[in-house]
Amino acid sequence: MCRRTLLLTFFLYANCAAWLGAVSVGSRLFHSDPAKNWVVLVAGSNGWENYRHQADIFHAYQIVKQHEVPAENIITFAYDDIAFNRRNPFKGKVFNDYAHKDVYEGVQIDYKKHVSPETQCDRGCWRAIRWCNLNGPEDHVFVYFADHGAEGIIAFPEDELSATDLNKTLSYMHTHGMYKKLVLYVEACESGSMFEDILPSNIGIYVTTAANSQESSWASYCQDEVIDSCLADEYSHNWLADSEKHILNQYTLDQQFDSVNQSTVQSHVSKYGEMDMGSLPVGEFQGHSEQSIRLDSTTMSQVLDSRPSRWAHLTTMSRRLMQAKTMEEHELASRKLYRALQLAQIVKQTVDDIVMDVTTFHQPSIHVLPKSEELQCYDAVFQQFKKRCFTIRQVPEVAQNAGRLWKLCKEGYATGIIIEAVHNLCS
Repeated sequence: MCRRTLLLTFFLYANCAAWLGAVSVGSRLFHSDPAKNWVVLVAGSNGWENYRHQADIFHAYQIVKQHEVPAENIITFAYDDIAFNRRNPFKGKVFNDYAHKDVYEGVQIDYKKHVSPETQCDRGCWRAIRWCNLNGPEDHVFVYFADHGAEGIIAFPEDELSATDLNKTLSYMHTHGMYKKLVLYVEACESGSMFEDILPSNIGIYVTTAANSQESSWASYCQDEVIDSCLADEYSHNWLADSEKHILNQYTLDQQFDSVNQSTVQSHVSKYGEMDMGSLPVGEFQGHSEQSIRLDSTTMSQVLDSRPSRWAHLTTMSRRLMQAKTMEEHELASRKLYRALQLAQIVKQTVDDIVMDVTTFHQPSIHVLPKSEELQCYDAVFQQFKKRCFTIRQVPEVAQNAGRLWKLCKEGYATGIIIEAVHNLCS
């Protein structure tokens, strides 16, 4: 029962519980401890072009650790292909801004690289099982994602997580008393779409997102003189710096939201869920230290050199082209950039053709679909699109076009008709 992809291992708590039940472990074991803080950190991407997501997560690890969350209560998911990447001029180090303060040293990563359904339990799997069962109805949980996203989707190296599945899991956790209060910070494009008109407002969950439901989040520190990749994300860097400079037991969630919202100028930071939780101290989720950690911090306070996250990979490719020192390097960089731009155009044209096929030859329903049916339609359509056409990992521009498929569902076109168009265009 413990064999899971990284995605399913984290989200399908029911399977963890079922596995533990199968070996007859008594429930008193799991809830005999006093209330705890649990922190879950998830970097959902891999590859040098996505350097910033793992840098964000490693920085978050350092902050919650310094705010006295025990290491055994921090569960970390990261592909871990950045610190010792062949492109990294600072081997074994990862930076989150131009100050070049290492955020990698000391980070305990529980899940690394690809975790497939065939992968046996490792240390991380056992710790994840321990977390999803040891935590109880009095515990506070802080979850932070740094990732790619699209409307109704968060991407992972091998799969995507839909808004439907995420919210079902959160509701399951609430129903089964797996937390008292849960705070979720999400760094992804269109991240607001994962919760808008979906997340209940009475299940003890408070969410802030880097962007609203229809816009890109922004990558930052994209002009490092040595590292040819963006080092951070605007929203993430702002909340991380904010948590460093405050005594978190005297600083509320709403105060942090207001501060991050004000300092994040390129996208609309949004919040969802149980708004009354905004009066709770940040320290109840990120650690109970009675002092700030900014006194000796070198974290930069002002976010610089931002780019739309959905175009950050093109920024990296363009810099390699401009910095090429030989004819061979220039030719290779030019081909890679041209291919990326060409693929982006192919994806856009493919979605254009799908939309035209559906809207030209079919009529939408006169009835407005309930949100749940609308999401079911979109989930089914996107599954077929990524199977027959392209995935976000293959072509990042899939993310900015996926919402147009969702729009067809919103307009009332039948799921089968949209899927038929996908099959016709991508066969």
